[in-house]
This record gives sequence, C-alpha cells and structure tokens, in this order.
Amino acid sequence: MKIALSLSFLLLSTFALAQTPIREYRQANEHRLLGEFVRFLSLPNVASDTTNIRRNADYLVAEMQNRGLKSRLLEALDRKVPPVAYGEWMTPGATKTVVFYAHYDGQPVDPKQWSTDPWKPTLYSAPMEKSGAALAFPRPDRS
Repeated sequence: MKIALSLSFLLLSTFALAQTPIREYRQANEHRLLGEFVRFLSLPNVASDTTNIRRNADYLVAEMQNRGLKSRLLEALDRKVPPVAYGEWMTPGATKTVVFYAHYDGQPVDPKQWSTDPWKPTLYSAPMEKSGAALAFPRPDRS
C-alpha cells in the first residue's frame, strides 16, 4: 500500500504539469524523490506498532506540506487507532473534487521469511527468484 500512496504523492507533485514538463520534473528531481520513497519505505508500518505508525503518519503530513497541501492528522479518541493523514489542495474556481485514498498501515511481517531486512528497501538487478542481485541505490551525482 505504501507504493500506491507514494505514487499518489508523485502524481500530486506533478498534477498540473503536461507530459514533457512532468518528465523534466522527474528527471530533475529523481534522486530526491527516490530518497523520499526509501525513507518512507524504511518506516516500519505494522498497524499494532503505534509508535511507528505515528512516525508514518507524521511523515505523510510533512510530505504533503512539502508539496503545498494543507495537511493535518485526524485523530480517533482511542490512541490505538492509527490517525488519518489528511491533506487538501484548494483550487479557486474548482468545480470538482478528487480524492486519493490509501492505507499506510500494514500487516505484521516475519523477518525470517525475508532475505533482507523488511524495513530496508533494496534494489535488485532482476526478480529475486531469477537470481537478481542486490544493487546500490544511485547516488545523486549519477544517473
């Protein structure tokens, strides 16, 4: 679900741009965007882990604010219920509303079933079942 939410952020980042400017924006910002994505994926997001769920929600609110959205957490009275990371982008004269919804909480993981740390994003040269090798993340000074 984090992937869907992160893709939503990418769409929001470039919502008003045409295709060529979108490509140019992505190329100019790809290392920053990848870094933000990796930081988000590195946050444990097991629903019952209230401390890390709060970190996820705070991260989402901050990232929405960084993209110009008015954002805040919507809290339940029961602190065990994950907060909703809410953001809005008001456009004068708009006559339609677009809603993006995604879960940022996940199910428990068994680290023994993973070949790497489940909270450490890893790039591979090919699918793991096809002998993909772990790759280093690109550095900002390289493509």
